[in-house]
Amino acid sequence: DVDRWAPRGSPLLKAAERRGTSLYLATSTLCMFPPNMSSGVMSLESYDDKHALSLGVELNTDGSIIPSSILVTPSMIQVDYRLSYDQVDEMLDEGVGYTEEWQIGAMLEAATKRRAHRVAHGSTEG
Repeated sequence: DVDRWAPRGSPLLKAAERRGTSLYLATSTLCMFPPNMSSGVMSLESYDDKHALSLGVELNTDGSIIPSSILVTPSMIQVDYRLSYDQVDEMLDEGVGYTEEWQIGAMLEAATKRRAHRVAHGSTEG
């Protein structure tokens, strides 16, 4: 939740907007926010409580969003562990992403439905 640390209109947010994004290079990182903030209060370090904005939606069976289900709320999150894309792919390939870590399989199913709906309605992401 960047607003917590860089309120709208603040010099810090204006400087970050000029940078546009953090760049992760082979030999260094150019941070959108000062490194002490990017790797501290704004990071997703494991086992630390972090302020966030959580988004919740429900999908119809065709992948469309149920408008009345949209919810954005301030929240506290705690990262238990991190996974690389390769690790997630491996968990799905081995079936772990549908059993012990069933949330991964559920998110893949929802994302697949949502992507199909978007493509059927003109998205170029297909």
